[in-house]
Amino acid sequence: MSRVSISEAVSRVSFPTSSQIITLQIDLSLENTSILEEKLKDLSTPGTPNYGKWLTKEEVDTLFPPIDGASAAVTSWLRSYKVEHIHERNSNIKFAAPVGTVNQLLNTTFAYFNVAGSRKLRTTEYSVPEHIAPFVQLIHPTTFFGQTRSHRMPIDDELNELTGLEMSEMASGTDNCTRAITPPCLRTAYNIGDYVPSAGSGSRIGFGSFLNESARLEDLHKYQFMFGIPEQNFTSVVINGGVDNQKREGSHVEANLDAQFQSAMSHPLPQVQFITGGSPPFVPSVTIPDAEHNTNEPYLEYYSFLLSQTNEELPQVISNSYGDDEQSVPIDGLNVDPNLYAKRVCDMIGMLGLRGITVLESSGDTGVGAPCKSNDGKRRLEFTPGFPASCPFITAVGGTESWGPEVAWIASSGGFSNYFAQPWYQQDAVSTYLEKHISPKTKAYYDPYTNFSGRAFPDISAHSLTPNYIFFNSNETGQTGGTSAAAPVVGGIIALLNDARLRAGKPTMGFINPFLYSLGPGHLIDITAGKAVGCNGYNMQTGQLLRDGGKIPWASWNGTYLWDPVTGIGMPDFQKMLAAALN
Repeated sequence: MSRVSISEAVSRVSFPTSSQIITLQIDLSLENTSILEEKLKDLSTPGTPNYGKWLTKEEVDTLFPPIDGASAAVTSWLRSYKVEHIHERNSNIKFAAPVGTVNQLLNTTFAYFNVAGSRKLRTTEYSVPEHIAPFVQLIHPTTFFGQTRSHRMPIDDELNELTGLEMSEMASGTDNCTRAITPPCLRTAYNIGDYVPSAGSGSRIGFGSFLNESARLEDLHKYQFMFGIPEQNFTSVVINGGVDNQKREGSHVEANLDAQFQSAMSHPLPQVQFITGGSPPFVPSVTIPDAEHNTNEPYLEYYSFLLSQTNEELPQVISNSYGDDEQSVPIDGLNVDPNLYAKRVCDMIGMLGLRGITVLESSGDTGVGAPCKSNDGKRRLEFTPGFPASCPFITAVGGTESWGPEVAWIASSGGFSNYFAQPWYQQDAVSTYLEKHISPKTKAYYDPYTNFSGRAFPDISAHSLTPNYIFFNSNETGQTGGTSAAAPVVGGIIALLNDARLRAGKPTMGFINPFLYSLGPGHLIDITAGKAVGCNGYNMQTGQLLRDGGKIPWASWNGTYLWDPVTGIGMPDFQKMLAAALN
């Protein structure tokens, strides 16, 4: 039985007709997932005999196959209900059937729900027959009422009004970095020096676009021209009915900043955009959903596609700037593990790590948290971690602000997961923080509101806001920021490390967290001033007053020596990281 408690922000509005077609995906239970972390540790920990011996797609598929008989059993079950539109791919089965049939199949009742202004066809519980349950890890979209959002800060339109002279001055060097962030500012801040990557080294970089977002080549070219970067295209791959919209009209802001800020750091390395469908309005369609009528949340579709590609078809660094509150991800499942949706997504990210691919996620722009109340019906006051940043197999990127020096950004999300245990690579760093850099009195006060033994995030950080980033959107200059900007910047730096390693005959960085935490003091730019706040009745990202938001007095995380829950272990120092990566 899978069951979820829905928050007060979710309301049932109507029921579909029994003939309405719905498309669902069944993720089959996999063998050997219990050894995933140990295998990742073996391949990604510097100094071990197998460090950097990344696996191929075929080797990962062989290591984690669906349990024996799963596909045949599930397909037979579907056909017994006269389901005809069945599509099998790797470890999942997608099917389309009338709602009436699906209600019988899953012993449930689907309904339309209003979720923060979006209409989603969902259910609050479902079950499968006892003889099928061992073969099925989860079925979706069913009980996930997530509100995936971009981790980008809205900027006042007045700030976007820059004259041609101002833009020319900002493009010329680093004299104006206290006013706006440009490629010269970034290359100086992160000590890129005179390093020049080779387009033919084999190093590649990519980014994910969701919520009907797509980056425009014309905007990228304008950005490159302004800052003296030779013109370069990116390629786009469409997943799950996404749309590559190159017109001026439409949603481009998040995708544009990802494309432009990656290019600022990693040009001329090849760049790819993955455009994944899965945004409002959420009305399902037959077979593969299209962008307008797609109901699937993006993560599983996105990572399923990435895992279906060979290593040669993928970039070795992929940054993402979207997320949900961790608690919005379903916490009940068909099997023993209560966090199946989150675990499945996180395991898939870990499998990419085994293949030598670094996956980054912006930590979020809500500081300690925004809702700060549990959504399980008990309404406990608590800090609100974000997902997928809380996945231990992802590199979570926090934010800084100011210039020369930078300090912890007041809205940088961070903290401790309520779903995932603290992984091996960060235990020493987090223990040092808890023992030396947070007072016993503060720790005791926070203890009821957070899980200090959970996966701690972020891992690393980069500039997010104040001063803001310059970029182009729909042919116009503008300013933007947030951890959405920090993630592609860090991704670009890791792509440079891969470039250097590949040219030296070494493997890519792959799952980079063990390397980062092994560097020690002096290899990164430690952020020891500033703090992030939250749980104050406001959404730090939007400035919105949360009338029912939980309020926890003095909720904040300080920037401290070494790791902290605002900036992680600090900002990149490329030259020092490069020396370590080539050692």
